[in-house]
Amino acid sequence: MVHFNEQNEDQLMAKRVQELQEWAKNHLQLPPNISCLLLRRFLHTTRGDLSTAQRLIEHNFGLRNKYANIFIDRDPLDASSQQLLQVADLVPLPGLTPENNKLLFYRLVDFDADKFNFTAGIKVFFMVADCRFAVEDKGPLSDGEIPIFDMAGYTLRHLTKTALGALRVYMKFVQEAHPVRLKEIHVLNCPSYVDKVMAVVKPFIKSEVFKLIHFHLPEAETPYRHFPRSMLPEEYGGEAGKMADLKAEWMQLLKEQRDYLMDSQNWQINKLKKGSRGKTNDAAASEISQNLRSLEID
Repeated sequence: MVHFNEQNEDQLMAKRVQELQEWAKNHLQLPPNISCLLLRRFLHTTRGDLSTAQRLIEHNFGLRNKYANIFIDRDPLDASSQQLLQVADLVPLPGLTPENNKLLFYRLVDFDADKFNFTAGIKVFFMVADCRFAVEDKGPLSDGEIPIFDMAGYTLRHLTKTALGALRVYMKFVQEAHPVRLKEIHVLNCPSYVDKVMAVVKPFIKSEVFKLIHFHLPEAETPYRHFPRSMLPEEYGGEAGKMADLKAEWMQLLKEQRDYLMDSQNWQINKLKKGSRGKTNDAAASEISQNLRSLEID
């Protein structure tokens, strides 16, 4: 794998982006309007390795088109997306950690499980990511990413709302095709029934990714061994500003990038590759469905 020399990193990256752009133009199955910023992110994720970036791009857009209901047929201003954004916060936090990693914060703000739409949450998650990748044109990219999930207010009734198909797509994409380097995953305010949550999720998590997960009890100080508390919103004792203000900025960006997110020329491949969709783990899916059905809800 190619590693950039610090002295000429920018020049090498620009050259590689141009090479990747030429490759994409000649690769007729790919969308015609893949942005240079997105191509740069693919190269950054693969540390400048051109062939690896090409394979990642093909896999990324292949999955997007296989699951068009998640990645292509979307609108950040439609009713389901707007309701999800009233129920949950999905906010990239400003700045980078001392290790040059980006923090991404996710939490519920309305604890009514009847308002929680799992599939809409997955769609909005990827719209926020695609929006972020489209506007990161200033400064260097982060070395890696650290998602933080606050489980406060998440109940067993929320767990029963899990759509296994959408969960499977989410896990497959973020572990195989997402142009990020995942460094750690932090789960805050873990409830006593976190084992039931993991019984649903763990079958879809690769072992190397599961090792990155850190679980933290309510009021624990352990998260701040991994990232500065000052980088969190004010509600968590940080200095990043109020969550409502941070969220408002991203909701405005989603609105501004709506045409980009919805334009099929940016995402739709010209001809779907033929072949099997791959075997699913029917036994695991059956077991998970049973776990969901057997949950006791007060």
